Amino acid sequence: MSAPIPNLTGIFPIVYTPFDAEGRIDEEDLERLVNYLIDAGTHGLAAVGGGSECHKMPVSERKWLAERTMHYADGRVPVIVGTSAVNTADSVDLSRHAEEIGAPAVFVTPPIFGGTSPESLIVHYGALSRAVSIPIMVQDANISVAPIQVVRLAEAFENVCYLKEEAPDSGHRISEVKRLRPQIKVLSGGSYLLNDLARGAQGAIPGSVGVADLSRAYNLYIAGDLEGARAAYDHFTPLSFWRRQFSLLGSKEVLRRLGVFKAAYLREPSGQRLDDQDHRELGAIMERMGPPY
Repeated sequence: MSAPIPNLTGIFPIVYTPFDAEGRIDEEDLERLVNYLIDAGTHGLAAVGGGSECHKMPVSERKWLAERTMHYADGRVPVIVGTSAVNTADSVDLSRHAEEIGAPAVFVTPPIFGGTSPESLIVHYGALSRAVSIPIMVQDANISVAPIQVVRLAEAFENVCYLKEEAPDSGHRISEVKRLRPQIKVLSGGSYLLNDLARGAQGAIPGSVGVADLSRAYNLYIAGDLEGARAAYDHFTPLSFWRRQFSLLGSKEVLRRLGVFKAAYLREPSGQRLDDQDHRELGAIMERMGPPY
């Protein structure tokens, strides 16, 4: 990779996709969410990720969503783009498009249908590396990529130089990756932000809620105010814990209550529902917390 590697640091929330009752994207709410996240102090945005429900969209719609997200960001913060897909060919297509519209990096899992052997990963990420010149972020999420495999990919391909680490044991995995290859740049999922930063992560890619707290916690941590960072992080903990039961739908309901979204819809099939007690518990948590959410 001839150009300098961009140093993406801080909080880059996944931009959730607002839908109406028929499953159509609500573009007005999308613009409102982008503005809300930037106003919350985010350092960047992550478009068209799993939390954006990209797996429920055709390639053409995903490209459109990436373009609209970048349009609404309007250069205020960098926008990285998710290009995970069911196969390598679609990931290559989406990654090329992301580079064309100005994304500074892409984040991508192994193909949903395909092997995860070391040889299969070399084929997949090798094809991506040859297709684009921007950094490629290996995403360790639903499809696991072991630390040693991340390191081997980074050794084989110059622009495979970032890791999006979201496994339940993210802290240990970050420590192992940084031990084996310190130059790999790591962004975590944000659930254990301060622990991950202490282990060498340089930011996180969380969801679309808690962004003000996480951004403040990151800024204070970098400034050396560990007590302040802990206070900001702890403020978000009750809501973060509650939403683990139904992280995406619960988060969209928070955004609805804040007036960012008109409604909290997932594109079907969703498999998630909130009942009356869920709504009462969320209300009690938000009342006790107080803003920001």
